[in-house]
Amino acid sequence: MTKTTDHLAAWSNLSGTLIALGSRGALAIVMTFAVSLLIASPAFAEGGTKIKIDIGQDLEEELEDVAMEVQEALDEIGVETGIMIHIDDDNESRPKLGVYLSDMDFEDAYKMRYPYAHGVLVNGTVNNGAADKAGMIEDDIIMFFDGSKVRYEDHLVRLIRSKDFGDKVSVVYWRDEAIDSTVATFVAPVKKEKEAQLKMTGKDKKEKKRKNSRGYGGGGFTPMLVQDEFVDVATLMTELGLTSTPFRSEGIVLWGGSGQGYVGNGWFLGGFGNGGGLANTVSYPLNDGTTNTVDRDITFAMGFAGLTIEKRLAPFSWAVLGGGVGIGGGGIDLSVTQRDGEFTWVGLGTELLNTKSTTVNFSKNYAIVHPRASVMFKLTSWMRLKAEYGYLYGYAFTDGWKTTLGGGNLDERDNAYELVGSPDTELQASTLSLGLWFGF
Repeated sequence: MTKTTDHLAAWSNLSGTLIALGSRGALAIVMTFAVSLLIASPAFAEGGTKIKIDIGQDLEEELEDVAMEVQEALDEIGVETGIMIHIDDDNESRPKLGVYLSDMDFEDAYKMRYPYAHGVLVNGTVNNGAADKAGMIEDDIIMFFDGSKVRYEDHLVRLIRSKDFGDKVSVVYWRDEAIDSTVATFVAPVKKEKEAQLKMTGKDKKEKKRKNSRGYGGGGFTPMLVQDEFVDVATLMTELGLTSTPFRSEGIVLWGGSGQGYVGNGWFLGGFGNGGGLANTVSYPLNDGTTNTVDRDITFAMGFAGLTIEKRLAPFSWAVLGGGVGIGGGGIDLSVTQRDGEFTWVGLGTELLNTKSTTVNFSKNYAIVHPRASVMFKLTSWMRLKAEYGYLYGYAFTDGWKTTLGGGNLDERDNAYELVGSPDTELQASTLSLGLWFGF
């Protein structure tokens, strides 16, 4: 996790810490300043005359806490400026775990799928330190240290301070959505010449890179172009009297949308639905040698829906790539109601023999498999432009088309027939989608 802090806030933390020093009393100020000078002095670092200062244990712990607060403020400044100032008490009598730590926040826990309310995040490890040798890495979450539940950063620091060189400590941690453990051994350091207390480091070397987000879930308006002319359907609609159909040489546009939710490890589960249609009324001439016509109300509908599963990758901060498959069903439905004059109460039986009024429905249903690949381009933090390419495979449950009389009001088992001579109308077509995605 990259910790970002503006310069003014960082310097405010430092000034606030210095004010806290003053509030602890003049004696604490004098002792802290004196100890800091002794520690930073090159003469003492090179093995010059050693001066032992005997202070009480309570005051010693208080001064250590103050020094830690000062160091935290300096670390925050260093992240922004690249200038790292490190205060080292040169007390090699205490073991060190060799980790850079930070307290967990909600964002960290959500992204790492961490379900617990305790733990400390490891931002990095010291080369050849106890944690490094134990196999711990950046982004591990330390949950238990030597059997004690780790509640926050300072708590873990105090647990580490309670150990001695030579101790072996069990560390339970969270990594890649699973709990693991290791054993850290505190080894006494080899005496080395003290390094310079003020050093310059490259900002990109010290600063941890934040992983690009693959999103958390959302949905959007995603119209789909099915690249098929559907010649069989267009021919039937023309035969019924329509002079124009919704099919073009490039295909037909089905309107709709989709939604997905994050289920872990870059996988998203959701659903989709797209459909289109038209309703029109035409006059159809009677084939009786006259100019008489009947009115036909023609309704056409076509649609597909189902579940989707998708894997996302985030190689860039401005784009997310995805690939997955949709599984569901759909079909084509064409309904015709033909109206021929009016009916009268008296003589209705004879009129029904002569009328050309009727309702008939034609349908073709499929089970579908829809593999697809997508890319989402970042517009804002909560909105993306989603482009998707896929291929729609349809499996028909029956050969030919089914015909239902009476608009489906009668028992379908006695009322559905195969339309004689109807084609199989296979469904295999490329698809293109382009729309806005909200929520990410």
